Amino acid sequence: MSEIRPPSLSGPAPDRAEDDWAALQAQDPASLAREVLRLRAELQARREDQQAFLRVVSHDLRSPVRHVVSYGQLVRELVQESNADPAALQFLDTITQSAQQLGRMIDGLIALGRIGSAELQLQALPLGDVLQDAWRGAQPACAERRVQWVLPDWNALPAVRADLALLRDLLHHLLDNAIKFTRLREEARIELAAAQHGPWVELTLRDNGAGYKPEHQAQLFGVFQRLHSTRDFDGLGLGLAAARRIVDRLGGDLQLQGQPDQGCTVTLRLPQA
Repeated sequence: MSEIRPPSLSGPAPDRAEDDWAALQAQDPASLAREVLRLRAELQARREDQQAFLRVVSHDLRSPVRHVVSYGQLVRELVQESNADPAALQFLDTITQSAQQLGRMIDGLIALGRIGSAELQLQALPLGDVLQDAWRGAQPACAERRVQWVLPDWNALPAVRADLALLRDLLHHLLDNAIKFTRLREEARIELAAAQHGPWVELTLRDNGAGYKPEHQAQLFGVFQRLHSTRDFDGLGLGLAAARRIVDRLGGDLQLQGQPDQGCTVTLRLPQA
């Protein structure tokens, strides 16, 4: 069986991409056409490698994790019936919880990998409609909480050029983060605004949540990177990594600014339709 290597989770550096584009523009039309065909074939091959890797992760890694959880529970029942030392039950509970966490991490990596392999269907989308749907879908997470929403006029928002499924996922991740990290506030405040700037549509999301230390800026979009204790905020540390991957695929830009205990401002830029 041939070796299957995990696909890269990051694209080329901006400077390298600009140099490659300049080199392509300098070629004659025939050479440029051949280079485009070569790049398309290379892209298709990478997508196929990525799909193969995801299949291996989904099957070969999930199976032993399920066995650990299942047999751990069986052993726990046997130990419990034998009136063994209570510490043994605690150890088995830790094993089971760790295996379940590993299973969730595997599922998160699979979802992250699928972002890069999904076929794009770019189209003009009314940002107001998609954002309003995402906001409505986020309301159950605000149940029994005091959340002050500052919302734009949905009908006045410009259209963007994006893939509908990816844009929905992107807005879900951003709203989920704002709701999560304002959980400890007596009254959360989340503000949404959007405006057109030249060929870009800029969406701003501000909250009064936990924020983060500026020295952790470089870790924001890392896989499984957490800036806060799991005791305060749950999650795997994949939301912003997924958001950045989606934005890269849509040809946009994503920036965050925050201060400890002073909230966070997310600025999303997407191409105008």
